[in-house]
Amino acid sequence: MEKRIYVLLFRMSSSERVAETKMIDDNTKEIVYAFPRSVRMKIERVRNKYRREFEERTVNFYGLRLADEDTIPEAKEIVKNADKELKEIDPTLSATLLKVPISEQAIEEGELYSKILYAIQYQVVHAIFNRVKDLKSDELRKNSKESIREMLDKMRRLNILRDERIDTLIDRIEKMLDMKVQEMRNQILEELQYIERELEAI
Repeated sequence: MEKRIYVLLFRMSSSERVAETKMIDDNTKEIVYAFPRSVRMKIERVRNKYRREFEERTVNFYGLRLADEDTIPEAKEIVKNADKELKEIDPTLSATLLKVPISEQAIEEGELYSKILYAIQYQVVHAIFNRVKDLKSDELRKNSKESIREMLDKMRRLNILRDERIDTLIDRIEKMLDMKVQEMRNQILEELQYIERELEAI
């Protein structure tokens, strides 16, 4: 392995912080939130914005997020910006990043490598399937093709294993963009189902 892979944990303060709880009677508890609803909504907007940015740049691995060392600066910048915006809402709010390296030996031992490989492939194919599953037209419009191509280019950075099978998959999906929408949708669904079966078999 040329580059180290990390498990990342992105933590942001909750909008649902509880100031106090009161027992009204034996069966009823009143919860008093630390922030009013308008502030809670601001906090959630910040959390959703930066969580989405973070998840676009990292690999979903059984609920954990994986990244290589090239992605760490970007992840840190996302967390820094989230922390700044949260503190602008209230100084007690924060965002932090925890990173834990995975040893090269653990990845190269086989099963973990295969799981990461299929997790990356699944994330790529699932994202594209979500883009095309509800399209009504027979053919992709020019702007839709360009948008998906840009999306695929960005997803190449998810190849934290530097495995050519991931690049080959992305190339294969890119060639599908000239197909009829239904044919493309069927092929992408087949890819998705194949990856799901492989993941279950590991």
